[in-house]
Amino acid sequence: MSTNIHWFPGHMAKAIKQIDEQSKLLDLVIEIVDSRIPVSSANPLIDKLRGSKPKLIILNKKDLADPVVIKRWLNYYKEQQIAVLPLDSKHGKITKIIIEEIYTILNPKIMRDKTRGIKNPKLKVLVTGIPNVGKSTFINTLVKRSSARVGNKPGVTKGQQWLKLNEQIDLIDTPGILWPKIDQHQIALNLAFTRSIKEDILPKEEVCLVALKWMYEHYFSLLAQQYHLSAIKDFDVTNEVGIFNLLLTLQQNRFHKVDEDNVTNIVTDFLNKLWNNEFGLVSFEFPPQKES
Repeated sequence: MSTNIHWFPGHMAKAIKQIDEQSKLLDLVIEIVDSRIPVSSANPLIDKLRGSKPKLIILNKKDLADPVVIKRWLNYYKEQQIAVLPLDSKHGKITKIIIEEIYTILNPKIMRDKTRGIKNPKLKVLVTGIPNVGKSTFINTLVKRSSARVGNKPGVTKGQQWLKLNEQIDLIDTPGILWPKIDQHQIALNLAFTRSIKEDILPKEEVCLVALKWMYEHYFSLLAQQYHLSAIKDFDVTNEVGIFNLLLTLQQNRFHKVDEDNVTNIVTDFLNKLWNNEFGLVSFEFPPQKES
């Protein structure tokens, strides 16, 4: 991406400050990430703020991601000894699963407190995540209510909320928090692919072309199904001219015309399909390869 993406509204800065102030009181951080981009959707600020407090990663929206790639991510986190759960917050009963996982992770603390005479210590758990990873839906499903606004756009939750999970566990729900400056090219693109940054600050044609390259390289059959494509012999996905010509082919197949000077229609069509998950189960990020 040619320019860095800056998006750090005042409510995000306020939320970061609040987390920092309350970090000493926290026992556990639950970070919601998007299963399609687990690393890119993890906020590096959270690890700095939580210090040595344990963390549970929720691979959310697993119903949208490539299940083969999700398995690879689970193996990756297991090797890193990081607690992780793949979930689809919109469906299924997740409350029991999450409560059991919280007790498992915090069992050392609970046992320490019991030796000090505290039979039922209060457990304070922070739930956080960047915009549009499904955090509000996760919270609402978890506490079985619709107290938080939800939507398929970033920046919905604005203020911090305290919620009771059970008599022992209190949750702190925070607004979706990005970091002040996204300066890594691929991370910015991945966030754009999953609509975790607002549409009006995206260079849409560039995002479309890079996403098109990814789809051709890794999910050609899904791309071909939507746009009636045939594989191109010896096609080089690193060739920018070739990718643009591929976009023109999509324009021809979709709208029965080609206009090199105006590709807005096909860019909009492609991105809408991407953002509305019409291609099917797609992941935009793979686990790091092991060094041989």
